[in-house]
Amino acid sequence: MAKGDQPAEFILHNHHPRFLAKVEELDFEELENRPDKPFADILYVNGAGAMVIYRLTVTEYYERAEEDDVLDELFPARDYYTQYLQDIDAEEDGKEGYPVKDFSPELPGLKILQSSVNWTIVYNGVIAEFTSEDEMDEFLENDLHIEPELLDKGIINEFE
Repeated sequence: MAKGDQPAEFILHNHHPRFLAKVEELDFEELENRPDKPFADILYVNGAGAMVIYRLTVTEYYERAEEDDVLDELFPARDYYTQYLQDIDAEEDGKEGYPVKDFSPELPGLKILQSSVNWTIVYNGVIAEFTSEDEMDEFLENDLHIEPELLDKGIINEFE
């Protein structure tokens, strides 16, 4: 399942729904590639301060399950893998990294990044950039159909 000489990491989810998910590192531009199988993206700032992106993609199903049931387990698997990355960082560099946080628990996978120049949304294979918060809110409400009440109580990840 690994490509060429690249090592591969996997997460085996061994209770219902049972599945195997492959973990692959992605370039930021690759986030817009949506696999046919359920997936979850991890944006992680490592101990050196660089953002690294990983995608968990289900590669094998070991029992029948609805895609929503698989996603309900795949999103928490991101937390497991993030903790693994933090442990590796602490062991190698002495400084833990941290995950780019989801905007809210009601919208798993939605991440909003704010810099001094723009706002960036990363959500299930969608990447969108805006020059103002109002433009971003309009996109979230009209294009992603997110209720305005949810937009008032989320986490925005700020970067320089």
